[in-house]
Amino acid sequence: MSILGQIGAKVGTELSSLSSRVTSLESNGGGGGGSSPVDSYSETTYTNGVVTSISTWSTSSKTNLVQTKSFTYTDGLLTQIVVADGSSVTELTTTITYDSNGNLESITKDYA
Repeated sequence: MSILGQIGAKVGTELSSLSSRVTSLESNGGGGGGSSPVDSYSETTYTNGVVTSISTWSTSSKTNLVQTKSFTYTDGLLTQIVVADGSSVTELTTTITYDSNGNLESITKDYA
């Protein structure tokens, strides 16, 4: 599997994990002390067939933006993921580097 494929699989696993946690919160009455289930709504944006952003709102009415994830690619390789809260304040920047053959070299995380 190519490096991009490996990264895509990891991003998919992380998104599935997030979905499982949201489902768990919903089944436990919201998890925030209330009795209302948690509802969230995400939209994925693609450019030229690759994911460029994921925006998540607290509800499908899209009145309260919870988080955005922006994905940057260089020469077809995922090179950066920026996670920001609903106020566009960056919380985490993940930078991915590759060697000259396109093999994964390093992943660094900068928590803002």
